[in-house]
Amino acid sequence: MPSTDSESGDGIFHKTDANFTKTGALIPLIALIAATYVFYGWDRLVMPVELVDLRKALDLDQRTAGLMASIFTLGIAILSLPAGFLVSRLGLRRALGFSTLLFSTGTLISGIAGNIPILLVGRLTTGAGESIFSIALFMFIVALFPRWRGTAIGGATTIFGLSMFVGPRAVLFLQHLGNGDWRFPFKVMGLFGVMAGFCLLFLVPRKLQTEHTGIAPAPNWSWLFAPGLLATYSLAVVNGLCCYAYMSLFQTYARVGQHLSPEQASFAFGCFGIGNVLGGIPIGLLLDRSDRRTGIGILSVLTGISGAVLFLWPLHPVSAIVLSLIYGTGVGGVYGNCYALSREQVPAARASLAIGMLLTVYYLGASVSGYIFVVVMGDNFSANIRGALIMFLTPYLLAGLVMLFVCYRTGRAVPSGS
Repeated sequence: MPSTDSESGDGIFHKTDANFTKTGALIPLIALIAATYVFYGWDRLVMPVELVDLRKALDLDQRTAGLMASIFTLGIAILSLPAGFLVSRLGLRRALGFSTLLFSTGTLISGIAGNIPILLVGRLTTGAGESIFSIALFMFIVALFPRWRGTAIGGATTIFGLSMFVGPRAVLFLQHLGNGDWRFPFKVMGLFGVMAGFCLLFLVPRKLQTEHTGIAPAPNWSWLFAPGLLATYSLAVVNGLCCYAYMSLFQTYARVGQHLSPEQASFAFGCFGIGNVLGGIPIGLLLDRSDRRTGIGILSVLTGISGAVLFLWPLHPVSAIVLSLIYGTGVGGVYGNCYALSREQVPAARASLAIGMLLTVYYLGASVSGYIFVVVMGDNFSANIRGALIMFLTPYLLAGLVMLFVCYRTGRAVPSGS
């Protein structure tokens, strides 16, 4: 790791750690973190995959079921900003380990839930754990590759996308293994998550930190109100709302509203994950070496169009696959580059807070996505044209135009905080 990286303030590595990072000792750690991130992805998929069965088991109406599918994101939204402070205080080892244990505890609680209140506690607990983990993860990978932020975050998106491709079939397999019990996948994933949490807690080297331990600068919040950063956060809200509307309820929409089989719906959903892969590293690589603001503004408009097309007309298995793939590409590209933009526009010492704020607004949008999806689509998903225009096209279009307007008014150059 070049010495300039440790001096930039991205700062998980002290100058004295340079030899450590050159030895390749980080490779097993990166593999362990990536495997843990897969469990996070799979946990998110249990509710969407099993929502039809869960709705019957707990006697839920469609709107309540939609809310339960995405409610764990409220836990992320509530705790993401304080999690930004926690990560800088705990250090990487404890932040990753304790957050994974907290998340997995929530997964286990979900697996023993026999009613809505207990299930709600479980889902909110998973969200709380993920808020801390996500900030630690992105601070870690951005510090590893400070000049290729979009590409590095795209790598994390790739891991998550692959987990989504495999995840629906894994959930269905575990449900079958548990004799059709929707709780069984939660129990299995929770146990594996606890094991991963202890591994992170004891195997992550103590010398890795999330921030320098020098004297903290005087509080200054003026960076939070920069037009470019506000436009970035606005786009993050939209992407959280629309991405999780798809993730939470597309499979239910495809099965109930479009009469696809569970296998067809889950495979199309998995192709959304492959789209995240295609939109992660390639788009990140492109925008790392071009005008990120303009690029993400244009990408937002295109993503809104692709999302709307997905829901405008009746689906059959092939169109569900192709359109989910295209939409997932746009979502993945917007997701990674919103993180990169938020980091580039703030002082280095405020990086964890900026990412915490981004997670807060992103998951606030996500937390109501399932409920809003059902409201605009109708309880039986018959108002799909209205839903496509209101839920997907309009938000992305407005957010993209705002970003392009800010880019035009302030100039193309992004004022980097590094």
